[in-house]
Amino acid sequence: MTASMMKLVLGAIGAVVALAAVAVGYALLAAILALPQTDGELKLTGLAAPVSVTRDERGVPWITAETAADAYMALGFVHAQDRFFQMEMTRRTGQGRLAEIIGRAGLGTDRFMRTLGLYRRTQEALAGADPETLAAFEAYAKGVNAFLAQGHLPLEFKLLFIASEPWQPADSLVWQRLMGLQLSANWRGELSQAAFNAKLGPERMGELFPNVDGQFPITMAATLPGRFAKALNDAMRAVVEPSLASNVWAVAGTRTESGRPLLANDPHLNFQAPNMWYLAGLSYPGTTLVGATVPGVPLHLLGHNGSLAWGFTTTHGDTQDLFVETLNDDDTYATPDGPRAFTAREETIAVRFGVPEKITVRETRHGPVISDILPTSDTAVVVAGQPRVIALAATLLEADDRTSDAIFRMARATTVEQFREAARGFYSPQHNVMFADSKGGIGYLMAGRVPLRKSPACNGMLPADGASGACDWTGWAPFDLQPQRINPPEGVLINANNRIVPDDYPVLIAADWPEGYRAQRIEEALAARAGLTMNDMIGLQHDHVSLMAREMLPLLLARAAPTDEFGMRLQEHLSAWDGTMGRERIGPLIFALWMEKLKARLVADELGELYDDLFGVRPALIKSILTEKPAWCDDIATPAAESCDTQVNAAWADTIAWIKNNAGDDDSAWRWGQWHVARFSHPLFGTIPGLSALGGFAAATDGDDFTVNRGSFTPSSSRIPFRHRHGAGYRAVYDLSDLAKSKFAMAGGQSAHVFSPHLDDLTPDWADGGMFVLTPPAGGSGRALKLVPRP
Repeated sequence: MTASMMKLVLGAIGAVVALAAVAVGYALLAAILALPQTDGELKLTGLAAPVSVTRDERGVPWITAETAADAYMALGFVHAQDRFFQMEMTRRTGQGRLAEIIGRAGLGTDRFMRTLGLYRRTQEALAGADPETLAAFEAYAKGVNAFLAQGHLPLEFKLLFIASEPWQPADSLVWQRLMGLQLSANWRGELSQAAFNAKLGPERMGELFPNVDGQFPITMAATLPGRFAKALNDAMRAVVEPSLASNVWAVAGTRTESGRPLLANDPHLNFQAPNMWYLAGLSYPGTTLVGATVPGVPLHLLGHNGSLAWGFTTTHGDTQDLFVETLNDDDTYATPDGPRAFTAREETIAVRFGVPEKITVRETRHGPVISDILPTSDTAVVVAGQPRVIALAATLLEADDRTSDAIFRMARATTVEQFREAARGFYSPQHNVMFADSKGGIGYLMAGRVPLRKSPACNGMLPADGASGACDWTGWAPFDLQPQRINPPEGVLINANNRIVPDDYPVLIAADWPEGYRAQRIEEALAARAGLTMNDMIGLQHDHVSLMAREMLPLLLARAAPTDEFGMRLQEHLSAWDGTMGRERIGPLIFALWMEKLKARLVADELGELYDDLFGVRPALIKSILTEKPAWCDDIATPAAESCDTQVNAAWADTIAWIKNNAGDDDSAWRWGQWHVARFSHPLFGTIPGLSALGGFAAATDGDDFTVNRGSFTPSSSRIPFRHRHGAGYRAVYDLSDLAKSKFAMAGGQSAHVFSPHLDDLTPDWADGGMFVLTPPAGGSGRALKLVPRP
């Protein structure tokens, strides 16, 4: 290279560096300028009267208005000030318009959302909303648009070089259907079980899911080829990752120190930055609402209203079914009444830096054809010589959904009886709801539609034959037949996603339920206790004793043979461990590894490529194999006949090898908190090398998948082993003797601005058991912003 060429190259590099520095400087300046105004006065078009927005030292706003419309307009403005990029991503996800801003990486999600028609169905449902609810959504949209009119878009918009569009009420309402996808995953289970069934046969497939219902508390005492089912399951997993869990319990005044109820709730979701939740207080004449909102949505989803408090957990009910539709030669599909034509529409997906993609969306009488979005040219699967497609029926897709009306009314009920009546219109996603009022009442109900299937033999565990109609939905279970309890004599109601009804319940809610270790631990902690206090409830929410570990560890240690000195050190730690999943303990890491390696040793040989679809720790399966079904212990890939003792010790050798290779000889590196870290990654910056820490935060935490303080984690083979990925991003304990004394905690912070002091300031208390009250800042404290009508 000549000197002149070198000079040109160096000059070009210098210019690029200079431009990059200018761009970074501009982006940082834009980010700082985008921080919201939180004091002084702002004029907004559309307000009828002045509104006060006072933020406390944590950035939590308290909105005081003279009318409901002004209150919700202010809430929309405040949400957009702190979290607008989050709101934008949520609505684009629901609309199926991510590819417009992120290119082909968003196509998979867009195809799926367009196929389901979530936004279109949302717009149809909005037309039938109650006028009072619709008015709140419209006022909220005005507030968001008042923020957009200021032109202070967040940093992410600058970096992506994108603009925004006016906010519409449907942009808020689509969130409910997105949550319906996230909180109801049984369609994914059907696909997995169809693949297991094809590979193993029905008897051995059933052994993968042992029935353990009798061990735990009760809140109220068509076959597809395996490769096709797996391909569809993998495609769906890439689009939506289910997130199902939570704790809630209510204690009557007869069991508390104050003589009034206590209600505790901590919903569990996959961790993200910013947190899904946003704390807010809102009041106007006749109404006060305090608790958790979601940016983009003008509703208090969890909280209290000064007279009554409420909380949710996921039911794990079966509200989705897959139907295998048989195709005819004339492009129709078979029904019990003869051939029927598909309902079809064309969708065009805009793709940034690419050409638009057109897709044809087909629907059958059961629902949208989801097999059409498989990344193959031939989406039909041949079963018994006949081509077929897969359609999805789901309560979240029903056009007449009135859940937003129900939530609006539930938040304004002042007694348990009023709350129960308001919940009649709650359709999807299905939830367990607990509530307590200041008069002393407590209650539980299962809210959400329950499909009635034509035949009792149809339990939703496997895809059903669509042509015969044998498993068609015939309607919904009456609200009064759904599980409910008001003021039980024992004075305690508990749900931690455990089974809610016994086998002989007249309506099928689900055929499969999660293990109830968390519910068992809560029940044991509250059993026969009186004089319970707020601190007792807070302590129980942060309890991290794993009853699963206490049950399973003796089974493993009893079969463990002597090993080398290093292995003996590990066994000594386990022998002295009491199942407490504390971040400072050594036992949790060793035990988690042993269980993971043992599960693989027992079933990976039989499942082969399907093994990853049997996600989770699966203690019930491991226990069943070790005590009842030892045939699974034999490795079918070897000529020898392995025993369960052989596999337990082989898994122990795998555990020792992993610790030597990844944690080393230093005991301090074996502490659970070294590995079990809750990491909250920004959806944009978290994917960019060098910027992955921007907008995110992390904290070492306690717990596992079965502790009350939920600590679900990734496997040892993942990019970040044992990362705490799922748990209680929000906690609340409500004191019905004085709801102003209720306490809250939240991971992260109120703001999503990377330079805000409220990006992650709530995280230390959240991780360490601290909670705070949420009341209007008194005596001029906090930052006061006055919103006034623009003439």
